Amino acid sequence: MVRSNEFHDAFHSSFREFFGNETDLEWEIYHLTSIDTSDSSWMTFTIRNPLAGRSLVFSFNETEIKFHALLKIQVIPGEENWNLDVLFERKGYTQKDATNILSESGDWMFHSFARHYFGIILSFCPRILEPDFLID
Repeated sequence: MVRSNEFHDAFHSSFREFFGNETDLEWEIYHLTSIDTSDSSWMTFTIRNPLAGRSLVFSFNETEIKFHALLKIQVIPGEENWNLDVLFERKGYTQKDATNILSESGDWMFHSFARHYFGIILSFCPRILEPDFLID
């Protein structure tokens, strides 16, 4: 549970540092953690723009030591999932991905992930959760 709190605190404090208060933006923030009795231990941090049907989901699988960052877009019927590492590399925003961040981060792993992704979003695509932001 301590690691889960560290994950959520890192993303929430970094979010507020980069973007401000989520209620002022009319966005929603969620964080979930798996139950400790499962075979796989994971945690997620989600930023959702309910008016646009878009979410950023950051998840860490503690069992496999893997991090994933996705842009989720609600479409009819269902949902599209865009891997942020692939999207950011294709658009030329960065050459680093979650594996690079994981290998370089040390004790501040979750802060490193949050600052990496939020920094790119703020610098290159601050409207990524808005319906008029084009993916392709």
